[in-house]
Amino acid sequence: MDEYRDNQVKKLMMKRRKKKRIKVIRLFFVLGIIGFVFFILLSDIMKIKTIHVIGVNDAELEQQISEQLSGYMGDYTWIDMLFSKDNIVQDIEEMKRFENVLVEIDFMGNIQVHVQEVQPLCYAKIQNKNYLINKLGGVYQTKQIPSSLIQCSDFQSTEMLSQLGHSLHNVSDIVLNETSEIHYCGDRYDKDLIEFYMYDHNFIKINISQIDQRLSEDSFHYAAYKLKKPQNTIYSFEGKYMYIKNMKNKI
Repeated sequence: MDEYRDNQVKKLMMKRRKKKRIKVIRLFFVLGIIGFVFFILLSDIMKIKTIHVIGVNDAELEQQISEQLSGYMGDYTWIDMLFSKDNIVQDIEEMKRFENVLVEIDFMGNIQVHVQEVQPLCYAKIQNKNYLINKLGGVYQTKQIPSSLIQCSDFQSTEMLSQLGHSLHNVSDIVLNETSEIHYCGDRYDKDLIEFYMYDHNFIKINISQIDQRLSEDSFHYAAYKLKKPQNTIYSFEGKYMYIKNMKNKI
């Protein structure tokens, strides 16, 4: 009887020792996993290594984007970037040259940025420097000017060019397609007055702050007006009214 009891005690003790060993092994395994995770997070393996831009054919422009995003290299991990994609999109959009920005990040620390460049609408020359202007209000220097762009004349600052570009995003296509030149003609009565010179010898006079609303497709039916007065006509927006004048009255 005593021998049986001793055997039972030994079995019980062995089971307890086995359970204890299993607990210790599990503890070391969990600690090992946690340590490995911390090692990975603190090592260079997780950090951002490359930023690749897709959708830009200009090497200089691609370099500008890379410089804009250079702050993410080295210090940020790809896990950080999973929660910071919106920051990258915002940084690129601040350049006012791209739309439809998409950011992809892989676990090896590589960022792919897909962008669509916004094409310029106008060009201008200020102090012997050529600038291109797009619908986002982006204004940037250029060496070559495409022949299809609208000329902007007598503008004195890139800030006003940016305001003009941003205001053109809602202008109807027919107005933009038939505009040969946008001329700044501000005076003491209206320092932000703009003139659109049309190919058909018509003129549109308007304050720059009203362009996006008053010259939209829904607000200004230029094609219909042309049927009545095909040329030599001034469309003058003054306050909330529009006045139609003959060219002979243009001062």
